[in-house]
Amino acid sequence: MSLHSIKLITFDATNTLLKFRIPPWQYYTVIAQNYGFVGTEDDVKIKLSDNIKDMWRKYPNYGKSSITYEKWWSEVVKKTLEDHIPVTTNLDVIASKLIDEYKTSKCWCVAEGGHELLDLIKRSFNVQIGVISNFDPRLNDIFKNLDLDYKFHFILNSYDVGYSKPDKEIFTSAIKMSKKDIKPYEALHIGDDLEKDYKGAKAAGWHAILVNPDETNLPPNSPCVFKSLKDVCTAIKLNQIAL
Repeated sequence: MSLHSIKLITFDATNTLLKFRIPPWQYYTVIAQNYGFVGTEDDVKIKLSDNIKDMWRKYPNYGKSSITYEKWWSEVVKKTLEDHIPVTTNLDVIASKLIDEYKTSKCWCVAEGGHELLDLIKRSFNVQIGVISNFDPRLNDIFKNLDLDYKFHFILNSYDVGYSKPDKEIFTSAIKMSKKDIKPYEALHIGDDLEKDYKGAKAAGWHAILVNPDETNLPPNSPCVFKSLKDVCTAIKLNQIAL
């Protein structure tokens, strides 16, 4: 199927269109040190990853159906830092600061090739362009602060819509948000996660492109697997994408 038959193209946010300026565990460490934190980046790296996974198990989708996303992230911050910080420190203050700063360009940047790919799609194809991300409502602020929001017809975060990838319903919700008569086979999703983005979109009846420099679970020469957004740009220009 040709890209010219596609009516909707959506992107994942984290690690696809958006990249961290510095790894989160480093940023958490720097901020926490201003409040007496004496642990190391390695301490934060291990606990941060474990605590995010634990909170997702207990309160899926950033606590959408149970607690607020602010409370969700506040608990992640507290559990990550509490063993290496003075007992007199108000961890709520640190959590609030981190939650606010992760709306900004201090923490995020546009992935290399992101602007080029979006502009190429807009010039070359008559499509709706959107975002589908497992994220909380700060996503809109991030895209606005990166001067990226105007390039999309819609930005969908899992918290607001009530479903998270790879659930088929989040892809269905994206089609509804496009406000166009689009069938699943006329939609394409681009993301970095094999299960949530690639397989999730495929299971919803969409086409999918995987952009991940480290993915080894698919044939390396697959026409829908790329190392970077710049590689996707090149493939589009050379008409080398086969859906």
